[in-house]
Amino acid sequence: MDTQKSYRQMADPVADAFVLKIYSELNKKEIGKLYKNLLTDMSEVNYNNLPPLFQSYFENNQDIPEWADDKKIKIAEDLFLKIGAEYSTCLILRALPIGYTSSNVVKLLSTTGYLASDQKTGTAKRLLETSQFLFNMMRRNSIQKESVGMKHILKVRFIHAMVRYHMRKHKWDAAQYGVPINQEDMSLTIQTFSVGAILGLDRLDINLSKKEKDALVHYWSIVGAIIGVEDAINPKDYESGKKYYEKILFLQAHKCKEGEQLLRALSNFINGTLNTKWMPNISDYMIRYLIGSDYYSDIIGLYKPNGILKKAVFNNAIRIVKSLNKRRENPYINKLIKPANKFFAESILSYFDSEFDLKLNIPEELRISWGIK
Repeated sequence: MDTQKSYRQMADPVADAFVLKIYSELNKKEIGKLYKNLLTDMSEVNYNNLPPLFQSYFENNQDIPEWADDKKIKIAEDLFLKIGAEYSTCLILRALPIGYTSSNVVKLLSTTGYLASDQKTGTAKRLLETSQFLFNMMRRNSIQKESVGMKHILKVRFIHAMVRYHMRKHKWDAAQYGVPINQEDMSLTIQTFSVGAILGLDRLDINLSKKEKDALVHYWSIVGAIIGVEDAINPKDYESGKKYYEKILFLQAHKCKEGEQLLRALSNFINGTLNTKWMPNISDYMIRYLIGSDYYSDIIGLYKPNGILKKAVFNNAIRIVKSLNKRRENPYINKLIKPANKFFAESILSYFDSEFDLKLNIPEELRISWGIK
C-alpha cells in the first residue's frame, strides 16, 4: 500500500473545483446559507431544490467503481443487520478515540470548531453526524445511484472541500500539517469505519471470518472511492487495510492537548448516557480496553481502573462479555446478549433526544433487526 508523504499534500480535485466554481458564480451569502443547511440537515438530501450547479455536482459524481463486488456488498449489509449495534459501539468507543492520537487531524478539528465548549454543538452533534453517516451508509441498497447513502457521501465530500477552501483562506500551515482533509487523512478515516471498528470487535471476541472482514473493508473502500480517495491508498481487503491503517496511525500519533480534550469530551458524553455513578470513569476503562494499547491510550490521557475492587469488577465484566460473545450463535446465549446491546443503543438515542434535543434517524430495517423502539 502506497504511503508516500505526498498524499498529505493532495486533496480532492473534483470537489475543490466545484467549490471554486460556486464561489465564482454564486454570492457568498447564498453559499453560506446552502452550506449551513446541508451541514445541519440530517434528513435525505433533496438536491433538486438546490441551484443548478449543485444539482449537476450531485448528478455527475455518483459513479460506483468497476471493481465493486455485489456479493461482498451483500455480506457487509447482512452483517451490519446482525451485529450493527456492536459494530457501532466499537466505532464510537474504539475507532474514533484512537483517531484522536493523530495530532495533524486533531489540529484541524480544533481549528474548525470541533472542540466547541458547548457539548450540544460539539461532541453530541459530531457523534450524531458520525452515527447518521454510518446508518445511512450501512442500510441496504446504499451503494446505488440516488440512494440516501450516495447523496450523503457526496454531501460530506462537498463539506470537506468547503473546509479546505476556507482553511486555505485562513493561512493553514499545509507544510507542517498537510493539506486540510488530505488524501491520507481521508483514507485513514475510511479505514476507521472498517478496520478500526473490526479491531474493536476482535477485542470483544466477536470474531468475524476473513470473508466477512474483507467484505466490510471492501464496502467502505467503495465509499472511499465515491468520496474522492485515490485508488492507490484505498485498500480493498482486510489485511492490506489493517497494514495501512496501523502504519499511518503510528506515524501520526503524537501527544497534544487537543487530542486529550476530544477524548475527555467523548468520555464524558458516554458516561452521561450510562449514568454509572458506581464507576464514574467506566467509559475510559472501556475505551482503553477496546484500544488494547497503553501507548495510544496514554497519548490521549485515558484513565486506568484504580483500586482492587474496580479492577476486579471491570475485568470480570469483560470476561463475561467475551465468554458470551464466543457462544453468541447459541440461541439461548443470543437472548442474553441482544437486550444488553439494545440497552446501550437506546441509552444513546435517549440521551441525544432528552439532553440535546437531537434525533438520530435509524432505518426501519435496523430498528426491527436490533429490537429498538
